[in-house]
Amino acid sequence: MSQSPLSQATDDRLSNMLFQGEEVEEELSVEGARIAVTTHRVLVFTPDGEGRRFDHADRPNVVDATVETTGHTSYVSWGVRSGVYGAVLLGGGLLVQLSGILDRLGAATPPENAPDAGLGDLVAMLPDALAALTDAFLAGGVALLVAAAALTGLYYQSRSRELVIERAGRDPMRVPLGTENGEQIARRLRTAVGTGSKPQSD
Repeated sequence: MSQSPLSQATDDRLSNMLFQGEEVEEELSVEGARIAVTTHRVLVFTPDGEGRRFDHADRPNVVDATVETTGHTSYVSWGVRSGVYGAVLLGGGLLVQLSGILDRLGAATPPENAPDAGLGDLVAMLPDALAALTDAFLAGGVALLVAAAALTGLYYQSRSRELVIERAGRDPMRVPLGTENGEQIARRLRTAVGTGSKPQSD
């Protein structure tokens, strides 16, 4: 993180974005981005970013600067669903397996005076069919729980910290943070802009 002298920007491309008479009061450098607080605006320049390379807000419209940890929340939602479905299938399979119902069905015999000869075949097939269904429940439950664990891991890998510059009436400006002290950068930005707000952790 660095600070440039008054009215001077360390990057000529950032200097070219200044209005005539606009001067840089403070400049903060983070990994892959530069943030300048001028006499008129807050400028965000991300030359290597995936979204907009340049964004800005008039100083009166900048209401706060905080640090947020974000990630792909779709991994969380799918992970929760997989975990719930997996637990239901695995629990159901174990319940049937441990209840002894398969053994009782295997030992059951149709009554000798059964009117339908096919009843005996049905009774004979039922334990095998239920056993196969139980195995499918167990295998599916384990697979879904493994998938839930994998999705959770992907979510944690996707997590990253962002400097969030809130502005009135518009979406916030987001600046990815690397190893920098994000709270210190946010505090300096709030002080330079004069928002008078406090960090969330204070």
